[in-house]
Amino acid sequence: MILPKEHIRVFYADRYNKQCVKIYGTSYGSFVLPQKRYLCLDHVQKKLRTLSALDKYEQSWPKDDSSMNIHNCLNLGTFAQKNVCIEREESTDDDEDDGRGDDEKRNATEKQERVLPDLFSTSIRLSNCFESANKYECVTKVNNHGIVKTFTVRYKCCYGYRREPGKGCVKQGDMKSLLDTLKDIDAREFRHLIKSTGMEQQFSDGNYSLFAPTDDALNDYNEKLAEMNNVDLARRRRALKYALSSKDLVLSHAVEGFIDIGDMINEQILGSENNNSTIRINIYPTQTQEKLITANCARIKKSNVLSNNGIIHTTEGIVAPATEDIETIIRNHPSLTNFRKAIENTDIPKHIKSDGHYTVFAPTDAAFSKLDEIQKQKILHGTGCADSILKFHFTAHTVCSSAILGNATTHNVEGDILNLERTAEDELFLEEKAKIIEADIMATNGVIHLIDEIIIPDAGTYIGNVLKNQNFTKFQEIMEKAGLKDEINALGNATVFVPVDKAFETPEAKQMLEDAERDPQLLKDIVRYHVVQGMLQSNDMNNNMKLETNGNGKQLRINLYSTLPLFTNVVNRATANCARIIGFDEKACGSVIHQVNKVLVPPTQSIFEMIHSNAKYSTLRSILSGTEVEKILQENNRSLTFLAPTDETFAALDEKDKKVLLENKEKANIVLKNHVLTEVLCCAGVGPQSWGFSSYVSTLGNNNVEVGRSGSQIRINRGVVTSCDNVATNGVLHTINRVLLPRQPQVPTIGGGFILFDI
Repeated sequence: MILPKEHIRVFYADRYNKQCVKIYGTSYGSFVLPQKRYLCLDHVQKKLRTLSALDKYEQSWPKDDSSMNIHNCLNLGTFAQKNVCIEREESTDDDEDDGRGDDEKRNATEKQERVLPDLFSTSIRLSNCFESANKYECVTKVNNHGIVKTFTVRYKCCYGYRREPGKGCVKQGDMKSLLDTLKDIDAREFRHLIKSTGMEQQFSDGNYSLFAPTDDALNDYNEKLAEMNNVDLARRRRALKYALSSKDLVLSHAVEGFIDIGDMINEQILGSENNNSTIRINIYPTQTQEKLITANCARIKKSNVLSNNGIIHTTEGIVAPATEDIETIIRNHPSLTNFRKAIENTDIPKHIKSDGHYTVFAPTDAAFSKLDEIQKQKILHGTGCADSILKFHFTAHTVCSSAILGNATTHNVEGDILNLERTAEDELFLEEKAKIIEADIMATNGVIHLIDEIIIPDAGTYIGNVLKNQNFTKFQEIMEKAGLKDEINALGNATVFVPVDKAFETPEAKQMLEDAERDPQLLKDIVRYHVVQGMLQSNDMNNNMKLETNGNGKQLRINLYSTLPLFTNVVNRATANCARIIGFDEKACGSVIHQVNKVLVPPTQSIFEMIHSNAKYSTLRSILSGTEVEKILQENNRSLTFLAPTDETFAALDEKDKKVLLENKEKANIVLKNHVLTEVLCCAGVGPQSWGFSSYVSTLGNNNVEVGRSGSQIRINRGVVTSCDNVATNGVLHTINRVLLPRQPQVPTIGGGFILFDI
């Protein structure tokens, strides 16, 4: 008799070479192999004449791979001692059945290889080992001429043994049968239920993992069923729809085989014996090192209690079977008719996958009735930012009520933080507003909690209300004074840069608002200049990005900076027209809001025009005249920073140097290029000076100037910026109190050249 390869998983017991075989239940002649039993090899040999398939299977393994050798595998620790079993698994990329037989696949492969020979094929092997609390696992992927196989080896304490620190794999005492073990671990009521339904023989002969409710949990469940006899007929009928027979209740808590909780991962799905209804395992972190583990949101009180034919995990509640998906439950639930209608008018259903894991905080019909009629109708018909409001109530992971201990936070599908709370009275609240009135309605793809109030997030609120909620009173005031409240609230797919209230207290802002009092159109233009079409999130911003505003199409410029001395490639600061963006990505209905620390004013002049319109730059104008730099500063397709010395600064120069600059245009051009930075450097983008770390910016003269912030001063080499951020159409102008003059070095350099001095 040859054992088919797919029915064999081989185990070894370490150095003692005591071989065991785990064989999946199947019938060979008169000998019926038990379901997933661990059998010693000599016991199998007494029943089967040959295990040649086993030998053939072993020969297919890469024996020379270090990850396959218990003596060579790295740092096995406990798992290199006795009572350790080794499990080996093999899979191939094309293991999935595509309807063709093995011979057909092999022939097709051979034909393909003959037609398209791979002259440069090779064999590649990659191994990775990792250790968890109860196993050491090595995974090796072998790519041999395009055929990828995965070999997995797990070193685990043999069944009936547990890993203990410093002791290795220790025997857990004499094991009893599954039913006798239930009697010893506060699950007598569940054991009685098994016996009363006539399934005692089934759970004595087979191997099962039981998620067994404690006696208190099962008694509470029975009391609730009894209470249903005292409620109205309609509610009783709804409850009976989800009621289980005693037999189905037992089978809903049973899974075939040995399920070790230590091998489970979060969101793992198991099929129960009740028509394969699902049991979802969830694992949550706690403030202690212990993890909170649930099975269909019933908290597991004690895990991995071993018996000689199964494993028991006691739960603090009934493991309600999941047989319907989220959409089906919402569609059929009598209290969710409004919620069903609302989500059907959005794109939410197409994003809910049958194999996903979601949590839905579902507002009941009573919750919808608390809304004013206009807002209710907008949500029901999918308008008025209904999509954002409803998505606020969905998460892309399973949040069980038992995982909410005190205060907890999670995030929804839009990335918004959700605050959850369990009060001293054991009541659960979402965002301190909505009470969870029915928790843990299990679905095959997640869980539903019913809440008594709809949460309206900022993303579902008009901009005007968000400004009010965030205390942007000044901008809201001028928006209303300009008569643009409805226009701003009606924005869809827009970005708004909102100045903080303090920004309106500067002399420049006050003067601008005074001018706007006499010119209503100017006030409208000011507000509209802060609005950009398209929702621009912070992670979509790029340096030197120019955005067209609603203010007659005038542009504003986004710049990004790194002000961290050690991490110069990390962007940590952004500006809009050199106003620092101090708050990002506040959501509103159809828009996103960024806070800025200045009122944004559209530039109207180039750098050249700014110099020519200001009397304090008369000397600079004379030096600029006729130079190459003069032409450069007039070009609007540039993005530059100009460091402009005033007449007073030039007056401090030696008369001889000043005369050279005025008369020799070639030398003047060299000096002026050292005042032109090749990027837009706003004062907000200058980081602090620190010992040992310097920031340099290139000039048009192919030199570097050192920039840094010292207290409230912006220093460029030894010069100080006396007037910051004069925004131009082609960059920005700063006034400085020193002139950067190149001088011949006192010590000759190879090939000559200039050294840059501050005068």
